[in-house]
This record gives sequence, structure tokens and C-alpha cells, in this order.
Amino acid sequence: MSSRVSSSSIRNRSPFVVTVRSNASLNRRFSQLAAAKKYVEQLSADGIKARVTQLETAFQLRIRRKGVPLQCITFDSFDEAEQARLQVEANLSVSIVRDYAIASRTTLRALLERYLEEVVPAHKGADIERTRIRRLLRDEAFVDKKLAALVTEDLQDFIADRLTEVAPATVDRELDVISQALRYADDVWKIAPVESPFKGLRRPKYFNERDRRLLPTEEDALLDAARADENPFVEPAIILALETGMRRGELLKLTAVDVCFERRCALARDTKNGRNRRVPLTRRAIEVFKALIAAQNDETCDDPRPLLALTPNALKKAFFNRVIPKSGVKDFHFHDLRHEAISRLAESGRFQLIELQAISGHRDMRMLQRYTHLCAGNLANKMDELSLGTTSRYVHRGRRRTAVTVEPLDGHSNGARVPRPAMSSSPSVHELSQHASGYGSQAERSGSVAEDDPLPPNVIDFRTHAAGRSARI
Repeated sequence: MSSRVSSSSIRNRSPFVVTVRSNASLNRRFSQLAAAKKYVEQLSADGIKARVTQLETAFQLRIRRKGVPLQCITFDSFDEAEQARLQVEANLSVSIVRDYAIASRTTLRALLERYLEEVVPAHKGADIERTRIRRLLRDEAFVDKKLAALVTEDLQDFIADRLTEVAPATVDRELDVISQALRYADDVWKIAPVESPFKGLRRPKYFNERDRRLLPTEEDALLDAARADENPFVEPAIILALETGMRRGELLKLTAVDVCFERRCALARDTKNGRNRRVPLTRRAIEVFKALIAAQNDETCDDPRPLLALTPNALKKAFFNRVIPKSGVKDFHFHDLRHEAISRLAESGRFQLIELQAISGHRDMRMLQRYTHLCAGNLANKMDELSLGTTSRYVHRGRRRTAVTVEPLDGHSNGARVPRPAMSSSPSVHELSQHASGYGSQAERSGSVAEDDPLPPNVIDFRTHAAGRSARI
């Protein structure tokens, strides 16, 4: 097999300009040097002095590699061409062959249109993504630029202009659509500029994380309004969202075959992250599911209908347009019910984050960090169980030792905590180290002393060492 030989070169492909200092009307621009020289000769024959110069507005990078078609890419400056040359040579050194010349012939509009037609229909949020791409194609001028000419400044200007119209979160989502299309084109279609326009881009900063909690009175008002709604499935949808913490789309997909009363769980199919998961059911959730199945009366159907006969849009309109105004609850979304359910589990102190993840379905543990502060009270109680106790001194195997008897908080009938012992009741490190070698008789120090009390199970042992060394806890 013959070795592949590669080479690259940068040429100035800018136009040539013939300038006449005494008469600017005679200045001409030519794409070929021969035509420019011929014009200069004509001027010289008439006694007019002219000069030929080449501009620096277009630099062509030519890449040759055996077995690969010739690539020619044009850049606006020599520095851009040089940077691209280094990138291409680095790729070729590890046998990565990319035809960057395609990016110089393909516009962002053509790429987005192809992405809209071939890729978007398979996405879960296809409708929203389709709307965003169509708006970009309709309103933005930078989509008509070639991919090779698309730079970070184009997107930065888009951000500045768009922030005057919509919220930062909306701008960031529109940038995500462009980024996903470019990444897909690079990975699958092998169409990509030498340098991504997203490199060094300053995205808008925002914080739109909702932390709306549902008060007990608000929950009653919400359920009363849902119970009186014209659609009988709105109330069970709210109850199940509070009891299971499932997303709206997951609830609306549940059928009778997805609910298992023996295992007390419901199978959420095709979730947001693309995986199925089993959600544990409380007694209240089981009662609601039994009522829904009894009303539907098709438990044995091979292709049962959803238990909640609601579309996402119908539930959204019923919740926002009828239930919320009638209940009087302010600034509350349906998705806040999921946050409320997970927050209640975290506040109970009985669930670790890994257990909350199994219930909520978050694939990234970082998404659950917002609930860690709700578990802080339970952690403080566990720390108190270790720090609160009684201190005593005793002899064990001829050595003087100090022990702390831990009294769990749950062991007190009146709920009062054990008072912290006074500092004088506990020997200091200096006292323990001072008497460690001189305590007792020679027999006691040799280990033959009769006092060898066993350690109780709720005693923490603090051993001391020989004189001159500090006690190690």
C-alpha cells in the first residue's frame, strides 16, 4: 500500500487594482493579473503612469492528498487561512479526512432546511424545534452566509438583537437549535467549517429555575377547582402528579397495562430521556388508578387507551384557563406539581439522592442538587446523635480510656435532647497523655490487671498513647 502524501498552500486570490494617481476615473479592477498588465500598457502608450497592486481580501487554501479530491477553501484574511491550514494538517496527521470545501459552497439556510426535513421529525420536541428553525429561516439574514464564512461575530450580533425582543432563555434555545444542526452535519453529513462559529461565543446568562411550592390551602383550592371542572380527568391528573412526581407527558401515556397493583408501580414508557422507568405508587395513587381503570373497563384490551383521556394541549388549557383562575392560586404551573412531589420526598429525610433519582427519572445527578438543602435538617439530626452524649473514664487492659455514651434522639420519649456534658467532665488530651504511662501499678501497665470491662455497643472508645504523644481520637 503506497503511503499517502499531503501538501497544502495558501495563495492570494484577491483582485488586482490599477490605480492612476493623477486621474482616479481611470482606476480599474481586474480578476486576472494579465488583464491588469495589459491595461497598464495601454495607459503607458498614452503617456499615463499607472500602478498595479493586489488586494488582500481573498486567500485560497489548497489541500492536496493522494487518494482524496483536491480541496480549495477561500478565506477573507491570511490569518484565517493559516489557522485552517494548521487544523487540516493536524487532522491529516491522524488520518482524519474532511472535505472542508463543501462548507464554502453550502449556506446555513440550506443546512437548516435539510436538517428540518430529515432529522427534526424524529425528535420528541419536533413541533417546537420546527417552529424555531422556520423563524430563523424567515427573519435572520446571517442564515444566507456560507458555512465557511460564518463567524462568531454573526452569532454575537444575533444574540444582541434578539435580546431586545425575547427573554435570554429563548435566545439560548434558538442557539441550541443552530448548534445541534451544525453538530449533526459535522458528525453525519461531514459538512463543517474549519472553525466552529460557536467557539468563543458569549451566550446570554439567565436563571429561570422555578422553586414554587404548593401551600396546603392552595392544594385544597386547586383540587376543588379541578373537581368542579367540566373535564373529569383534570383532578386525577393533578393528584397523580403530586403522588408520583411524573411529568405531564408520562402521565398522559399511561394505560391499564402499565399499572401493576401487585408490585405497586407504574411503567413510564418513552420518557423524556428516552428510557422506560418504573415509578412507585402510593396508596392514594393506587386508588386513583383503580378508579380510572374501572371507569375505562378495558383492563384486558390488547391496545388500551390512555387512562387519562387528555391531550397535552387540552390539559394545558384546562389547567391554566379554568382551574388556576377558579382556584385563585397565583404563579403556578402544572410542572410545579412534579417539583412539589420531589420536594416532599426530600423533606421527609427518608430518601437518599440516589433513591430520589430512581423515582424522578433524572439521568444527571446534578439536576437533583437543588433538593439537597431540603435534606440538611435530617443530616443535622444525625450529627447531633454523635455529638450529644455522656463522657466517662474507665480502665481497659491496663490502660486508661475515655468513652462517650451516645443517646439517640429517638430514644427519648419527651423528645428532649441529652444535655452536652461540661468540659471539666471530659479529660483533656494533655491529661490523658500525662497519665498514660504512669497510671496504675506495674502489673496494670503490663496488661495483667483484672479490670477488663467489655465495651457497650453504644460506646465510642478513645484510646490514649504513651507519654509525650497526643491522644488519637
